[in-house]
Amino acid sequence: MPNHLTGGCMCGAVRYSISAAPIAAGLCHCDRCRPQSGSAFSTVIMIRRSTIEIEGETAVFDDIGSSGFHVARRYCPRCGSPLTTEPDVTPDLMFVKAGGIDANEWFHPVMELFVGRRRPWVDPVPGAQQFEGNPPI
Repeated sequence: MPNHLTGGCMCGAVRYSISAAPIAAGLCHCDRCRPQSGSAFSTVIMIRRSTIEIEGETAVFDDIGSSGFHVARRYCPRCGSPLTTEPDVTPDLMFVKAGGIDANEWFHPVMELFVGRRRPWVDPVPGAQQFEGNPPI
């Protein structure tokens, strides 16, 4: 995985820079990420919160995640692009939506979360670790 990533929202009002390689790349099938992503699952990278710098105005939707704990879901207030998922249960870690990363051709999921909620027409990613909830951190 790359050691430095940049990305942002669809309209360009929000940009971010990540100064370290992601910890992991994955898919989340939970009941909360699906509607936020507008798809059957959310594509994410897991990073340390200290490695991201965000420029531009963002908004936060305070949510209760499928784990039952508080989650801050950051997005662009202008175009609505989802940017990050920041669970309270992982104060040092967060998830960045992979679709906003500028050059994401390298992305390949190594884990899938909340696999019991995976849509029946979605096959497991070969070789990816399968978790019934969040990964043990």
